[in-house]
Amino acid sequence: MLNMKMTAPLFMTCAAFAGMASVPNAAMAADAVVLYSAGIDGLLDDPKDSGLHAALVMMQKNGLSLPPDMKSEEVHAANLVIDALLSELDLRASMQPPTQPDGMPFGLTVSSRGNAGASAGSLYEQLTTLMKMTGAPKGLPDPNHPGFMTFQESHSAAPPFWFGTETVGGDATVIVSVNTPPEVGDTDWSGSGLPSGTDPIFGMLIDFKELQPILGMAAAATPQMGEILSKWGLTGPKAMRIECAGWRDDRAMRFGGRVSNYGVHFGDLVVKGGVRTQDLRVVPSDAVAMQVTRFNMRGMFDSLLGMADGVMAPMMGAESEKMPMSPSEMMLMQAKMMVGVNPKTELIDYLGDSIVLYRSRSTGGDGLMSSVMLVELSNPDGMATSLGTLAARINAMVAPLSQGYAEVSTWSQPDCGEAIALSFPGLPVPLQVSLVVKDNWLVASLNPQAMVAACRQLGASTSVLDNPRFTSALGNDAIGTMQVNFTDLPAQLDRGYGIAVGLMSAIDNYTRPRGHLGSESRVSMILPPYNELVKDARPCVLTVRLSGDDLIYTGSGDTSVNVLITGAAANITAMMPVTAPLAAGLVMPALSSAHKRAREIHEENERHIKKMTEDFHRENEENQNHHDHDHDHDHDHDHDHDHDHGHNHEEHGE
Repeated sequence: MLNMKMTAPLFMTCAAFAGMASVPNAAMAADAVVLYSAGIDGLLDDPKDSGLHAALVMMQKNGLSLPPDMKSEEVHAANLVIDALLSELDLRASMQPPTQPDGMPFGLTVSSRGNAGASAGSLYEQLTTLMKMTGAPKGLPDPNHPGFMTFQESHSAAPPFWFGTETVGGDATVIVSVNTPPEVGDTDWSGSGLPSGTDPIFGMLIDFKELQPILGMAAAATPQMGEILSKWGLTGPKAMRIECAGWRDDRAMRFGGRVSNYGVHFGDLVVKGGVRTQDLRVVPSDAVAMQVTRFNMRGMFDSLLGMADGVMAPMMGAESEKMPMSPSEMMLMQAKMMVGVNPKTELIDYLGDSIVLYRSRSTGGDGLMSSVMLVELSNPDGMATSLGTLAARINAMVAPLSQGYAEVSTWSQPDCGEAIALSFPGLPVPLQVSLVVKDNWLVASLNPQAMVAACRQLGASTSVLDNPRFTSALGNDAIGTMQVNFTDLPAQLDRGYGIAVGLMSAIDNYTRPRGHLGSESRVSMILPPYNELVKDARPCVLTVRLSGDDLIYTGSGDTSVNVLITGAAANITAMMPVTAPLAAGLVMPALSSAHKRAREIHEENERHIKKMTEDFHRENEENQNHHDHDHDHDHDHDHDHDHDHGHNHEEHGE
């Protein structure tokens, strides 16, 4: 099967390179980046997705419903972009020597076999028409590549550009190539776990070893940047290679991935033994989403501090010390002065190796407010002391700055013990972030109710290990992994179905042509009825483990895209009850401040008006007194001077 993917903007970018000079054939370079999508024909192959597939094909046939005042070339380009996005596409980039000074250091090839709504020939004709509409230079046949045209512009530094079609594997294929000959490559996705003889639905490959020319230039810019790229496994002979692919079998949508040479660079962060049974038992049996990770958090923090020391210059310590301090030491010292605890020695060093995140019915209805995080502790008592110190210091700093709208308080609960909560007095903020040290876990949540439920789960007799959907999807594969993810889609589809219905109705309306009463205009059910959608729906699971020096990803989910979309909509609805009051809570201080300022302005205006009135009366009184004095004085003079008095009187009147 021809591997093809790109995004439409990139596809159109390739077309924009029209006006370029042809060069002789060059040897094919290894792919540095590959992106692949099977298009709607491959993605929407489940019977539950047949309505969505038909609607998108109809949209391709009839074109987009766009404003009538758009230019013809804009309309044509928009339709071409949509057709390209929905087609089987393959994008490949490889490092190539530039043909001109300051030219492109890489080659780009995009190929497509189209889909049920737009064939490769159709894409070719659309792109040809668009190039004529935009005034692209006339292409010349390439004798080295039959069926392809080259485009050139005299005295231009633009890279060579090819455009044409050829038959690949019996299928017509349109190919656009920039700075590299129009050769169709093929990717071996077996490293991702793709079974032999199985076609991928999507795929991605990034080989940092092949990207060395670009990364080398970045590394040469500064020694610090070179060190960072090396530590993160992006440069050097052991540079990482990332690949992943998705495919479908009779039972599920599968996903596999591999990060080669991960262990060479990050092996010290991998915890031996991986995820344990005890890590899974802290998750309730009704969890709808869960992630459990075993990771050396202390090592990661030390690595980040070391990176800071490599990038930043040493700093001078206190005068009494007369010794330079590393940037990390200075940052930690300043942090302790500010918050009262050393982030490394009094927080990070107290952590264990397990992090657990979940949402469940028992902790608050499986929405966002049911979210819980548990972090394993190696020193629970030390962590409890540090949190108490941190809470006191935060109160001392935050309370005055927030005008009392934010504070950290302590409270006690029999199932949890002494807990800490960040609350917002006087504001309708729907959050009371709560923390407590319980047994050897740090338990955190967005509200005290979820925290209490999580504390009770620590002593519960059931857990996610008793959820049949979890065990059927993973079995014992979760134990010993670096990370395990579980999303119970069937349990959430009812929450997201309403949003999904609205979305699919919008798509159905948009894709039907206007002014037609034929079969094309009839309403179709893009989304199946709920009972059909939820039937045999599968949860989504993903595990991560280290095999040798390679990081291996393995996952599965439902074969229907409609099921996945409805599950995503469920996550949106989970956040809705929180967003409105949260926004209100955040706006209230601003409104209060605005009201206060308005009152101050009103009072200032009143004072100003009062002062103006007083000044007016005072000046008027002074003027009147001055007038009386002049009047008496003038009557003591002769008539001619009285005439002058009349003049002065008029001036006062004015």
